[in-house]
Amino acid sequence: MKSRFRICLVNFFGGLLPAGWRDCVFGLKRFRAKNRLFPKEHTLIFFTEKGKWHGGFTDRMKGIVSLFHFCVCSHIPFKIQYSYPFELSVFLQPNEYDWTVKKQEISYHRREALYMYLIGTAVAKRLKKIAKIPPKHIHAFANCDIVQQLNADFATQNTWGELFNKLFKPTELLQKEIDKHVKIINGNYICAVFRFQNLLGDFMEYDYKPVSNEEQNLLIEKCTKALVELQEEENCKKILITSDSVQFLTAVAHLEHIFAFPEKVVHIDCVDNEQNSVYMKSFLDFYLLSKGEKIFSIGTQEMYPSEFPLYAAKVAGIPFERIVIV
Repeated sequence: MKSRFRICLVNFFGGLLPAGWRDCVFGLKRFRAKNRLFPKEHTLIFFTEKGKWHGGFTDRMKGIVSLFHFCVCSHIPFKIQYSYPFELSVFLQPNEYDWTVKKQEISYHRREALYMYLIGTAVAKRLKKIAKIPPKHIHAFANCDIVQQLNADFATQNTWGELFNKLFKPTELLQKEIDKHVKIINGNYICAVFRFQNLLGDFMEYDYKPVSNEEQNLLIEKCTKALVELQEEENCKKILITSDSVQFLTAVAHLEHIFAFPEKVVHIDCVDNEQNSVYMKSFLDFYLLSKGEKIFSIGTQEMYPSEFPLYAAKVAGIPFERIVIV
C-alpha cells in the first residue's frame, strides 16, 4: 500500500509540471555523469520498472506498439527493456523486428540519455521533438494507443494488430501452452470475456473493493445466464471463457461446450514476486482469444469494459462485440 501511495504522489506532483520539465526533474535522479556510450543515432527504448505505474497487460502493449509505430515511421531503432515484474522474453520473442537490448548497451549518461514519461498522455507531438535534438537513448514509459493518430500524421495505414505481429511471436514455452489448450478445445470456437476487477473478491487491483457475498452470488448468476443465452444464440458453438476471476471460471467450467481454464491470474501493475506460471495466464488467454472466430465482452454496468479482448481481436482481425447485461 505504501508503495502504491508513493507512486500516486510522484505521478500527481509530476503531473503539475509541464511535460518537458517533469522529464528533466525525473531524469536528474535517473542519469549520471559517467560511462558514456557515444550513441550515433537515436534509439527509443520502452521500459518497465519497479516503482512506476504502467497500467495492466493491455496498456503496456498499447504503449509498446505505439512507440514501435512511431519508430518505424521516423526510421529510429526501437528496443524493449521489459524486466518488471517479469522478463517479457520469457513469453514473447522477436518476430520480424529485433527489439532485444542488453542492459550494458543502454546509456544512462546525462548527455546521452533522455527520460520521457508518456503514461496517460497524448504522446505523438512530444515524440516528434526527438528529431530536433542530438542522438540519444530515449528512456520511454508509455501506455496509450496512438496508432491511428500516427497513421494520420505520417500518411500510413498500419493496424495495431499488424504492428504487434511484426514485433512478437510466442516463445516455445508459451506456444506449448497455446497448442495444449487449443487441442483441448478441439475445434472452432467463439470467446466470451468477463472482467470483474475485484467485485468477486479474488483479483487484487489497486484499491477496488469486493461487493457483499449476496451481491457476488447474484452477479455470478447474471453472468452465467448471459453466457447460456449467448450459447443459444450462437447455436451451441464451443465457447472459450476468460476472466480475471477464478471464482467465476470455476462456476461455469462444468457447462456443456464451455471451456474455462481456472487458474490464478493477476494484475501485473499490482503484484510482483509471482511465479512465471502465474504471469503466463494473461499471455495464454490473449493468444487463445485471438484464435477464436469472434470475441464477446460481457458484463453489467458495474463491471469494467476491458480492452483486453478488444486488442486480442485486433491481433487477428476478428469481430468484437460488447454485451451489456441489464
